[in-house]
Amino acid sequence: MFALNRILLCTLLLLASEAGTAIASEPKGPSAKVSATSSQTNEPFVGPASEAKKLYRRYKRAFEKTIIAIDCVKSPKCIEPEDEVLRYAKEALRTLQKLDELSAQGDIQASYYRGLIGFERGKFYDTQAKVITHPDFILTATVYRRYAKEQFLLAEKFFSIPAKANIPDANRYLGDIYSSEILGNPRKEKAANQYYRAAIIFIEQGNKIAGAQMYSAMKANANPSDPRMVEVYAKLHNEEPIVSWRKLPQDFLQKPSKSSAAH
Repeated sequence: MFALNRILLCTLLLLASEAGTAIASEPKGPSAKVSATSSQTNEPFVGPASEAKKLYRRYKRAFEKTIIAIDCVKSPKCIEPEDEVLRYAKEALRTLQKLDELSAQGDIQASYYRGLIGFERGKFYDTQAKVITHPDFILTATVYRRYAKEQFLLAEKFFSIPAKANIPDANRYLGDIYSSEILGNPRKEKAANQYYRAAIIFIEQGNKIAGAQMYSAMKANANPSDPRMVEVYAKLHNEEPIVSWRKLPQDFLQKPSKSSAAH
């Protein structure tokens, strides 16, 4: 058990970014499914996959292999060397460094996906800290909470770039960060403002479903009479529907003739 803990700790340390933060492996629970679903069903960029998105996918694959390697090390029947864990972890780290480089060069998509990785890892660490209840592992829970905070700070930093470029998904994730307790007391005003910006952009793009979701998120962070709430509600409900397939009869649209008007 001590050897296994050493391997896992080394993996966490190896995946530390240049700022001194660490990235964890992909969890195998409901939390992992939620984060994966959110990133796949709300794709913020259209068109062919960019280099940044390919790097994000490569990072996810490297972690999947890391999970398999760690699971193997846990089994007494495992014949694979422990170095496999570190090999895949190094691949993930190189991918993160490449995303950092692209972001520094002004690649908005790289900033978004780097922020998404930080957000996912922050959620993972926070979940792991909450499930640890055994007194012998309280220190481990403390480490997880510290890593969760570091990852959320990274996510905030990187998401702020695409958020300023009107990428509503980035605003949505920033709202989730500010409404969370991982960084301390929830900052409801900042969360509501980010959800508001995301809602407006989603609605302008014609995505009223996402806009309604942001309105629901705003309700948990802002007063119902807040002007932002009123504006989003109006945009969602007070617009006349455009029904192009239903046309009025042609004779109804024709103007009356002069002779009929004279009578």
